[in-house]
Amino acid sequence: MSPAGGPLPPRRIGERELVFLLGAISATTALGIDMALPAFGEIRLGLGLAADSPRVALTVTLYFFGLAGAQMLYGPFTDRFGRKPVLYAGLALYTLGALGSALAPTFGFLIASRLIWGIGAAGPRALSLAIGRDLYEGDRLGRVLSTVAAVFMMVPAIAPLLGQAVLALGSWRWVMSAPMVLTVVLALWIIRLPESLPPQRRRPLTLGRTREAIVAVFSNKLTIGSALAVMFDMGSFFAFLGSSQLLFDDVYGRGDVFAFYFAAMSVFMGLVVFTGSRQVIRVGADRMIVTLMPVTVCLSVALALWSWQAGGQPWFFGWFAVIVVINAVRTFVNPLIQAQAMGPMGELAGTASAVIGTISLGGGAVLAMLIDRRIAGSVTPLVMAYAGYGAISLAFALWALRHRPTVASPDHSPAS
Repeated sequence: MSPAGGPLPPRRIGERELVFLLGAISATTALGIDMALPAFGEIRLGLGLAADSPRVALTVTLYFFGLAGAQMLYGPFTDRFGRKPVLYAGLALYTLGALGSALAPTFGFLIASRLIWGIGAAGPRALSLAIGRDLYEGDRLGRVLSTVAAVFMMVPAIAPLLGQAVLALGSWRWVMSAPMVLTVVLALWIIRLPESLPPQRRRPLTLGRTREAIVAVFSNKLTIGSALAVMFDMGSFFAFLGSSQLLFDDVYGRGDVFAFYFAAMSVFMGLVVFTGSRQVIRVGADRMIVTLMPVTVCLSVALALWSWQAGGQPWFFGWFAVIVVINAVRTFVNPLIQAQAMGPMGELAGTASAVIGTISLGGGAVLAMLIDRRIAGSVTPLVMAYAGYGAISLAFALWALRHRPTVASPDHSPAS
């Protein structure tokens, strides 16, 4: 039987392939960002911006706005029409946005295309979480989402290097067009993916039923508290993504090796997430959240004090090492919090993943914008955001866990 008690899907894939596929689907989001990071200098030059202009960070921020806002559309549609058709629609928009970015004649056209690109990326992001919840729950869902995150981290590890390699062969426009290759591969691979939402579990696409579903998501304290925890966590990480190349270049004079450091960080983060995911069921997601999140807050506060005392330019290798550790632990904990948020939402997985994504990614993008505009020749604003946003994220996570049902539902595994 399937997890929902309905008929088995016509095609079935093993858990390992499913995890890799969900990781690849999720990775479209990261590829749209990380591959472009080494091209920021070329974008400034090619579109007439100042050499140290922070405006280029808008290519990341607008992408995230599209990524967050569009999920509210994908959620009800995927609960009505199933996961796969909506996933294909998202990949099509993703490709359109990448093409527009590659052909952009002005900076305004570029960021408009990046917004469309983000709208397309919202589909794969929301659908990977919904498909995971269709097939799993409890600590098993946390383990699967953490493993998906580990696969996901392979893209940030290689994407900047790929971007650097493409830049060596062509212009920044080539870098923008390269992610379209992944959409073609995914479109073919998804043929093997079973439809995880059978017709008997789909919801009518009406204004009343959609409003009812959204209200149900917002009314659940575990879900909404977890979503807010993820939002503040994302706020500091998005600020890092948008400003990291500028900090490497402007503060430390290491812009030429940025892609290699970013790749090393991503590899380390992936290893931490993969190692931690193997322990989720044994230790429990709750215990990992309440143990590891305070550690990242303490490290962030210490880093903020050090940066303030060093005039905004602490020793590079020490600063980078602590940032990497914080990012690694947060990247591991984040899927566990998302799994907690999705736990009560079995019948509303598509809408719930959309609401969670809108809150966490949209709110995170706004929080990142507040930091991006203050970063100029100093790492202090960034690390202060890590400390402040991290503390608020911890508070929401602990509040949400207080409202978790005392008796967990049995774990689900995919149909086989």
